[in-house]
Amino acid sequence: MSNRTLLHISFILIILLGISSGAVAQIHMAGLVDIELRKGGADSSPYTNQSPGDKLSLFTPNVRLFLSGNISDQWFVSSVLQSDYYNSKELHPPFFSVLSLNFTPHPDSDSDFMATIGRFVTPYGAYSKRLLSSNNPFVHLPLTHASGLPVTKHFGFVNTNSNNYNDPYYYNLNNVYFSNETGLTMVYQRMYTQGIKISGSLGENNTFNYNLAATLAPASSHFEYGEYDTPSFIGRVTLQPAMWARLGLSYSSGPFMKKGNINRNIFSDNDLSSYTQRLIGADVRLSYHYYTVLMEYNHSYWEAPLVNLPPGNPITLIYPSREATIDHLSGEFVVDLPFWVGSYAAIRYEALLSGEMDNYTSVYNGDSWTYDRRRIEFAAGYSLHRNITLKASYLYSDDSGPNLDDNVIALQLSVLF
Repeated sequence: MSNRTLLHISFILIILLGISSGAVAQIHMAGLVDIELRKGGADSSPYTNQSPGDKLSLFTPNVRLFLSGNISDQWFVSSVLQSDYYNSKELHPPFFSVLSLNFTPHPDSDSDFMATIGRFVTPYGAYSKRLLSSNNPFVHLPLTHASGLPVTKHFGFVNTNSNNYNDPYYYNLNNVYFSNETGLTMVYQRMYTQGIKISGSLGENNTFNYNLAATLAPASSHFEYGEYDTPSFIGRVTLQPAMWARLGLSYSSGPFMKKGNINRNIFSDNDLSSYTQRLIGADVRLSYHYYTVLMEYNHSYWEAPLVNLPPGNPITLIYPSREATIDHLSGEFVVDLPFWVGSYAAIRYEALLSGEMDNYTSVYNGDSWTYDRRRIEFAAGYSLHRNITLKASYLYSDDSGPNLDDNVIALQLSVLF
């Protein structure tokens, strides 16, 4: 465990111990562990399908410890200490995916308005409420969170014609830049961001809900500190006109590229602030008795430079600015099995459909800047205990580009404690 991690843990423990000295203070602690047994196709990797490799694997992809403590009736601290396998074959050292100070001005009234500052869950899309395995009927996250694109935080668009890496959009640059680079997903897979957020609900029975945040980066990226003078924006609103229907709208916008030694010779500091991602999404959730349907659409627009990233050679700039889009479509159906209490079956179909880039010809789809992807996930789950859920999943994937063999069969235990 690194000294930085130990410092973070000590810091939060000191805060919570200080909070606990108050007369009315309470500390709440809980945890969530995911245990998975999975076998993937020959092209399986942490980056292509969230698998350590193509061999039979037994591992813990996510471990979380939830800590919260109230300072007063109006103020409280929230934190999540997390370790995961994000884009790696090894468990990362613990870090705080949530660490925030929260203020509720009217705790004793019907108002649930809350202001939050710090690090919190990214308020974008229907899966902002399904980040945890205990809330997700499937084993895998959707393509918006799990499928990398040929656009990176340090270089912008990457010319796919110069890419002969084993994993599309995973670039090992150790022999030139002593680093590696991964293509960004439409939404940052770890689903946390930093900034200031307000949230709450309006109307009778909380019909209208809102989560609006000014952040350091848009939904696709993450910065540890401020890179630019102007903040990004991420927000989500939902309307529930009836118990069985919920409509959601999400939006994100801001500069996504990051300064660093790795790109210092290619871009000036002033260049990067103009390169932005805009993301807009809509979702509809319908439920009736044992049945739930969720349909979601997301559209992402990117503006970025286009570079050559040839293996073993220095990076070269092709165009200082290019624009591209990609669309995500998703539909899922979940049924709670009435003849077997605590069990369910689910299916989800998804597609990522590439837009075009001017003056660019791809090895995959002509003028398209990336290849199309389609996935179907079949899942079933059973509650072994109130806090233990067993899931089985088969993920079938297809693409119009490298034709990856990345289907996965998996068993997952989701354990709350």
